[in-house]
Amino acid sequence: METIVRFGPGQRLAGVLTGTPSPQARPLLLLPSAGLQPRCGPFRLHVELGERLARHGIRSFRFDLPGVGEAPRLNGCDGRAAALAAIDRLQALEGCTHFAIGGICSAADVGWQAAVADARVSALLLLDGICFTGPWFHYARAINRMRRLPREWRRMWRSAPDRFRGGNGLDSADFREWPSRPEARRQFAQLVARDVRMLCIYSGGYTDRFMHARQFAWAFGAPARSPHVAMRYWPDCDHTYFARAQRDRLLAAVEDWMIRLPMPSGEQP
Repeated sequence: METIVRFGPGQRLAGVLTGTPSPQARPLLLLPSAGLQPRCGPFRLHVELGERLARHGIRSFRFDLPGVGEAPRLNGCDGRAAALAAIDRLQALEGCTHFAIGGICSAADVGWQAAVADARVSALLLLDGICFTGPWFHYARAINRMRRLPREWRRMWRSAPDRFRGGNGLDSADFREWPSRPEARRQFAQLVARDVRMLCIYSGGYTDRFMHARQFAWAFGAPARSPHVAMRYWPDCDHTYFARAQRDRLLAAVEDWMIRLPMPSGEQP
């Protein structure tokens, strides 16, 4: 079952609530639009995920952030504010008190911001989410370059962005709303201490930010090793999971993670 739900300032934002209420429901999963993709997600990823979760009695809510898809730009309402407004509306309409949130790229960033701001968020889905380069990143990049043939080195140098030659080129972090690394580490530790469950998956399409599995613990410290934090590095997948096999792999991983989330306190069978 799918229902249109309006929310936000003047009820001018809208999303699709998928699934039916269950007396033993896991957290409801919020799926903000990712980048300039509408609420259906890249290659209808959010639609397929919602259908899979609904078979387990888990509801999901896919919605456009202000300025994306059918959503108008709203003064004073950014992605974080829209996500929190969606949480407020769904709690008022459906009685939900626990939420999971996230998605790919900027949707992961919105999920992070909402989780930091609101204790009702009990789970985070971070696909190519926040991370920081460091020694393991530079090690992996150096190894990758060493494996290239000499003619590939010449081609790489000719086509390299300005930043590779010492200029002021941009990378993905320049288009993302991230805290500083010390602040991100502090926020990550607070989320772990609050028992927020996290699924963090990094793809091979994120090579300007993530290239080695050990980067994750370097970036976030000891809390990254919490049993409530699941990290996967899939270098064979691209950023938007274009190939059908890649999307199936991602859908299965998120589905399995969601059905294993603990039920909200007081709703255990």
